[in-house]
Amino acid sequence: MLKMSKRPLVWGLVVGCVVVAGLCGGVTPAKAATNKADKVKAAYIIDAKTGQAVYAQNADQKLPIASLSKLMTLYLVEKALAKGQIKWTDTVPIQKNVRKMATSATLSVMPMPAKEKFTVKELFEATLVGSSNSGAIALGEYVAGSNAKFIAMMNAQAKRWGVAAHFISASGLDNTDLTTYHLDLKGTGEQAQNLVSARAITTIAQHLINEFPDVIQMADQGKVKIHKYTVPTSVQIIKGQKFYDSRVPADGLKTGYTNQAGACLVATFKQNGRRMIATTLGAAWKFTANNNLRLMLKQTERYQNVVPRTVKYQIPGTQTSVRLVAKGAIRFWENTRHPYSVRRETVWPLHTTKPNYLGAHTPVLKVHLTDPESGATHTVVYQTSAATTLLGPLAWATKVEQSSELRLNAAFALTN
Repeated sequence: MLKMSKRPLVWGLVVGCVVVAGLCGGVTPAKAATNKADKVKAAYIIDAKTGQAVYAQNADQKLPIASLSKLMTLYLVEKALAKGQIKWTDTVPIQKNVRKMATSATLSVMPMPAKEKFTVKELFEATLVGSSNSGAIALGEYVAGSNAKFIAMMNAQAKRWGVAAHFISASGLDNTDLTTYHLDLKGTGEQAQNLVSARAITTIAQHLINEFPDVIQMADQGKVKIHKYTVPTSVQIIKGQKFYDSRVPADGLKTGYTNQAGACLVATFKQNGRRMIATTLGAAWKFTANNNLRLMLKQTERYQNVVPRTVKYQIPGTQTSVRLVAKGAIRFWENTRHPYSVRRETVWPLHTTKPNYLGAHTPVLKVHLTDPESGATHTVVYQTSAATTLLGPLAWATKVEQSSELRLNAAFALTN
């Protein structure tokens, strides 16, 4: 895992470091990035299935995210579809001010003339692939009944997930643009904008692609044809696009840019057969920093068993052993160059004057995996797989085991 850090990203000969929400590997000391292309305001990478973080830099600070905001919009559209509230084939009513925005040379990817009608599917694709601002707003108004009500839905969903996010726009545009079209939310300032942390927008993307996996296939398109309009992808890191890198191939997901937000990107990709999500916010260049992060991850991280599933555990101070099974996950991302240090803790209280009975699934041993630099720890609990009785008094088995820090291979030297 790569270290949770507020320091700048590091490339070149310096290897990334590791910490993961509760499960932490070793850390390589970082140096300040000297290449402007590698600098970002925040970054966050997770395993989409487990949620395990493998990189975090300034992940919890709310920052402008521009059009990455559309991921929340698209999630709520998918939810409305799943609930049967709307259909892909529905024609979406589009207000005059939204149609006017669609004529903007700088804010629109396709016009929406009054004589043409657009379906939910068409606007969804235009929003996901081409980052259509007017498409996102029109979809939000259709789902909720009004722009203001939809933004309230966005904030309510963020609150339910407990993520650091505040939305004032379905599209990600800030009020400097929205006021022109009377789409600024009442009570917000002249320069108000969506403020969302890297962790939060990554979590939103995680919900979107896990609950609605069709989104990945839709996002992995170089362009979409909507009526007579060709809408090119804004995600130019997918196959066939200018910035595609076959070493770390991406298949989505969303870009964002405003002057205040800088270049923002949520990229979806696979490593070791695992679906991953990499987010970078506030970059100077559109794609370079995110690409370099994914390269660094490929070089240093492996998804593997970090402790055994079963152990033959010798009770401290005795010659008696019991077979224990790990409760929960034992397979995680781990930095191959900086292994975990391990501390074992016996948690089963032995009786010294009577036989000892261990019911099935009795916790006996805790293994604390610790990042040697940061000190962050994750605990794996080992328990009995079946009921066991140890006959006779065990006064000779009560010697206190001293806690010790061990390397991972030494910690299980007595296991089978």
